[in-house]
Amino acid sequence: MATINHTFEPSRLFLVWHHLRDDSPRHRRIVGEIYKDGSHFYFRYTKATEDFKLAKEEGFIGFPAFTMNSSEPFKDVLDVFTKRLPPRKRADFGKYLSQYGLPENFSGSEISLLGYTGARLESDSFELCPDYSEISVPADLILDISGANYHVTSENLPKEETPVQFERDPENIYDSNAIAIYCNSQLIGYLNKALTKGFRHLLETMIISGKVLKSQIKQNKIQILVHVKCRTK
Repeated sequence: MATINHTFEPSRLFLVWHHLRDDSPRHRRIVGEIYKDGSHFYFRYTKATEDFKLAKEEGFIGFPAFTMNSSEPFKDVLDVFTKRLPPRKRADFGKYLSQYGLPENFSGSEISLLGYTGARLESDSFELCPDYSEISVPADLILDISGANYHVTSENLPKEETPVQFERDPENIYDSNAIAIYCNSQLIGYLNKALTKGFRHLLETMIISGKVLKSQIKQNKIQILVHVKCRTK
């Protein structure tokens, strides 16, 4: 399995949420951001955005650790989010890292680890997504493909190390900025909507290549991880 050789150290992560109902599409909404200012990391809700307004209409009531009533950003917040990760001292932490193509001796910072793993929990529908608009090359990324269940079955799971292609999909009825991901000319899913703006910048300014890192059926769902290399044009 491929591993990360050039770690991306973000200074901003987006907090993404989606509802869990089955009666309507589960659009990922950016509802907040973690950002670095000096030596501190802060969190604030992105209340002025369309995504935040739509998330509230869909049932978003805030991240448990931070009230939505505050008008000021919350300071020194990384510990809140790293609690969503297994401890680095745990005996099987290397196995956890390997799920994301990260080496056992991964030396990236806490915010880098949050960005690579998404810090997802089975108990809620939050995840963290890096701001790719500030990447400097070389950098290696991991993408968890969205919508694979709609385009891939257990019979045609793409094999590890198979190259993938990224194509803009302006005719997409849900998002005109969508980026489709193909493998052997087969649509296998889409880029997470929260990553689209930054990733489009990468496609325009860098040499981008991707390969399937892992494809599996996990809890009755298709999961496809893609290893992306960002290099100088």
